[in-house]
Formats: sequence, C-alpha cells, structure tokens
Amino acid sequence: MNRRAFLSAAAAAAAPFGSSEAPRPIRLYGRTATLNGGADLDTLRIYMRWLGAGSATWSVNSEKTEDYRVAACYASGAPGSQLAVVCGRSSVRGATVMTQGLYDDALTNYERISFDGVIRLQEGANQVRLQLSAPQPEEAMRVRGIELTPISSLRAIAADQARAAKARSSTDWLVRSGYGLMFHWTSQSQPRHGPQLPYKEAVERFPVNAFVETVAETGAGHVIFTLNHAVSTCPAPIRTWEQYHPGLTIERDLLGEIAEKLDRHGVRLIIYINSPRFGTRRTAGKGEGIQGVDARQYVDMHRDVLTEIGRRYGRRLAGYWFDSWYQGFEQFPDVRQDLVFQACKEGNPERLTAFNFWIFPSCTEWQEYWAGEMGDPQRPATARRIEAGAGRGLQHQSLLYLDAPWVHSKPDTEMEQPRFTAEKLIAYIRDSMSRQGVVTVNLGIYQEGNIGPKARRIMSAVRNSIRG
Repeated sequence: MNRRAFLSAAAAAAAPFGSSEAPRPIRLYGRTATLNGGADLDTLRIYMRWLGAGSATWSVNSEKTEDYRVAACYASGAPGSQLAVVCGRSSVRGATVMTQGLYDDALTNYERISFDGVIRLQEGANQVRLQLSAPQPEEAMRVRGIELTPISSLRAIAADQARAAKARSSTDWLVRSGYGLMFHWTSQSQPRHGPQLPYKEAVERFPVNAFVETVAETGAGHVIFTLNHAVSTCPAPIRTWEQYHPGLTIERDLLGEIAEKLDRHGVRLIIYINSPRFGTRRTAGKGEGIQGVDARQYVDMHRDVLTEIGRRYGRRLAGYWFDSWYQGFEQFPDVRQDLVFQACKEGNPERLTAFNFWIFPSCTEWQEYWAGEMGDPQRPATARRIEAGAGRGLQHQSLLYLDAPWVHSKPDTEMEQPRFTAEKLIAYIRDSMSRQGVVTVNLGIYQEGNIGPKARRIMSAVRNSIRG
C-alpha cells in the first residue's frame, strides 16, 4: 500500500476521535526566554534553575486581545517563594508549593500549578514575564515553563480531554502483568566478547527461541523491545519505515517472530519507538534534533508507520512506548496527538500507548499509561491511576534499569553491575502491584541476545518471590 493509501485509511479511522484540531495552551519554555538574576538554564537547556530572585521574559504575539489563565510547570522542595506572571498591567501572583509526585527528590517532582486570576494579552506583540522573589536558600525551584490558556478555549479543551479519556483502552491486562522487562537491543549493542557484528547480520543471527525462554524464566508479563533508538534502524521489513530511512530496515521480521513466540508464553509485546530520531530527516552537518519536517509531516510519518505496523502484527502487538515526546511538543506545539493516538490502534483497538514526557507533566491526555522513566526504584505506586506529579491521571507504570544504562554499548566488556539488590527490587514491585501499579525493568542485553548472569539471578529471585 502506498503512502497516500495509508494516510487515507488513517484519516478515515480517526473520525470517532474527533476530526478537528482542538485548542491548546501557549507553552513557553526556558530555552526561548531572556533570563535575568538567579535564573539560568540547565546544561541540556530543558528546564530553568532558580538560584535566587530572578525573571524569565518571553515575546508573545497575539492575534487578538484576550484573557488567559496561567499555570507554571515547576518542581519545588521549599514552599513559600513568591511567584508572579506579568503582562502589561495584568498579573497573577502566588506562593510556591512543595510539589508532589513519585520521585524521591523533590526537585524532580514537577507539577502543573495554576494561578488564581487571569492575565491579558493585547493584540500584537506582548512581553510575558515570570518572576521569582524572596527565594528560599540554595536552589529554590526548577521551572519547565509556563502555560497560557485562553479563556475562550476552556470549554473546547475540556471537551477534547473528555474525548481522550473516553477513547482510552482498558489497562487491565497491564495491571495483571504486574512487572515486565525492557530490552534496548539496538545497532549500538555490543557482544560480550569480540568485535561487534554489522546490524543486519546481528538481526539475522538473533536467537529468538533462547531470548523468549529467558523472558519466560523471569516471570515477566510483558516485554518492551526497541524498534529504534539512537539510530533509526528497524529490525523488520516495514516498507514505510524504509521510505523514510532508506537502507535501515531488515528483511528478517525479528519483531514479528518475537511477538509470536512471546504470545505463546502469555507474554505481551510492547514496541519502543524513539520518535524524534524516527521523525527526523537530517542533512549532513546539521547536527542533532528534529530537522527537515514540520508538525504535519511529523504526524504523517508516525501515522504511516504505525498503520503498517498495526496491521502487520494485529493483536500480537499489545502496546507502544514512545520516547522523548516532551521534545516533540516543544518543537511542534500544534502536533495532532489525537491522530497519532488513533494510528496506534490500527489492527488492535485495545492496544495501549504511552508518550514519554520524562519527569514533566504530560501535555496530552491521548494515552493510557505513564511512561514512568525513573531509573532507580523511587516511591511505589499509591494507586492504579497516579494521583500527583508527572503522570497524574494515567495508569501507573514505572521504568527502571537494572544494570546497563539502557544500552550495553561498551565493546568487549562484561555486563555492567546491578545497581540495586533483588530485595530492593522485590519490595518495590510488591508494593506497586499491591496498589495496581506496574513496574518494567530494563535489562542490559548483549548483541548476541543474552543478558548478564547477575541480572538473571536477580530476576529469578523476583519471579520466585512475586509469582510463587
């Protein structure tokens, strides 16, 4: 099927989810602000650190004069600082609160905190300023940005959120899974000994039977397996992927074989996709980032590929885990998330989806479960749906990595040492499952498809303790 046919099918299927674009807040991030005083950007330019009184100022153009509700997305472990958002003669003010969430570090628990009142943007150019005064000692807070929601759009935004909630599939099977595994098996994966094989040859040699037997031995109820990561390789003959990334697909359908054989063991497959890496057309010498596409093309690329993948694997594919969507929303503030979500349902209307906004509050309701990137065991689930913090309202699912830092990419070396004990992992999984939360553990994997022996022993202890 050609690209136009895929797009037509996806567009037709999207009708139940709403065919018109929903309004959205204006989101202002630190990297586009002029910073003064105690405010500066972190080294990755993702959030603003506040080491004292200071301000962040944005230039905002408005098509008309309108009032806006204001929210700040921040993390704070020291409440009581004075925060204000000012535009012309209008302003909103309030004291910071101690933010809540599932992370142990208060400065990682980001929440979206609304102000009382409104500010007014005039038609044309405006200066919007976020200012912090009377800060607590040392680092008072970290700010992702602010959101301005037009009063005239509140009803339409609420209706879109209601449509998203209604469109969600049940997460019952994920709750029953309880805990699962993730594998970053990529073109960067290294063998235990000797030189790395070319990616195509590594895919052709991958021992699916032995891999699935290893998964079954751990007692895992689900597996997240990478389609692409740092490089947009694809271990399957996905034609639309090949159109966007020529030469990076493989004739062997490794994903399909894994899905089929996991299914025989009652284990569900979730596919990991790094969206910015996939949705990028790079030109030599232009560096990293999402380049060469606009928001519509970014969405169309995802719809094309997800439609083909969904039809190919059907109900053998239980879910998706999309990485780095906080970057996508920053690059494309008008991205049509509802259309991407609908494409995720192709071939299996019950398929689950998570879009990773990392530690920040999600910018969309069009998903079912929290991506939950934690790294280490933090606070276990308090309820099935997260009550506060980054994943508020979504099915709890937390993602840890046990040994390799996601990918085992060190040539000719043994697997990295486990970062926590079996006892700590068992306690965390048990506590989360008792409240219908879900835990996924990333295990380092060699290019030849084996895991580290210490991780194997830890997961055997987890199986014995949790599964009985």
